[in-house]
Formats: sequence, C-alpha cells, structure tokens
Amino acid sequence: MKNILILDDNRDILDALSVSLCRVLKDCTILTSLTGAKGEDILKTTPIDLILTDLSMPIIKRYRFIEHVKKNYPFVPVCVMTGKCSPDVIERLQSMGVGRWIEKPFQFEQLAQMIAEELKLERRPST
Repeated sequence: MKNILILDDNRDILDALSVSLCRVLKDCTILTSLTGAKGEDILKTTPIDLILTDLSMPIIKRYRFIEHVKKNYPFVPVCVMTGKCSPDVIERLQSMGVGRWIEKPFQFEQLAQMIAEELKLERRPST
C-alpha cells in the first residue's frame, strides 16, 4: 500500500483529488492537509511514498515546505501543483530536486498519470 500526501489550502480541491485518486490508483491511501504544518505532522507519524503539494500554501509559504521535505525526507518524491509554471518557477523546482509539476487548471487524467508514473503504480481501468 502506497501513502500519498496531498497539500492544498482549498478543501474542495483536496476532497476531489482524494476521492478521484482513490478511484484510479490501485493500492493507495490518500492523506490530506490544508496546511504545511499539518503536512509536517503527518510526515512525522506516517511513512509517505509521494507528496503532491500546491506551491502557494498559507503559513508555510511557497518553497519552504518543499525545502523541509527535501532536507528531512530526501527520498520522498515531491510533485507540485501551481497556478503559474514560469521558467523561474521550473528552474527553482528543479534545483530543489522536484522533477514533476503540473500547472493549474489541469486535467485530472494528467495528474493521475504523473503520480502513477512517479510511483510506478498500476492504474484501474477507466469506466
């Protein structure tokens, strides 16, 4: 069973992603957090196989959560959702060791594929 941690400050997005990813990715548990602080708490208590985070979060701003993860959990892959994937943002993410990102608004299918590829997961057939 793979544990995926999703962080976004929008409860509706978290709920939709959680339900949708559970439907299409086999053997995954989805954990969610509205804040970087709660995300850090989850990381302390639960083994996480992948983090999907919004780049702009309240309290822990922009890149700070990613910096925390890369320092303390260097083998956990981080995928980023962002409203603006400018060349500067992409360069910064790459320099931090983030290899996958997706720009909002995105197609859910693209996001699910990105996560499945990162974790080498089997996907359920579309219905």
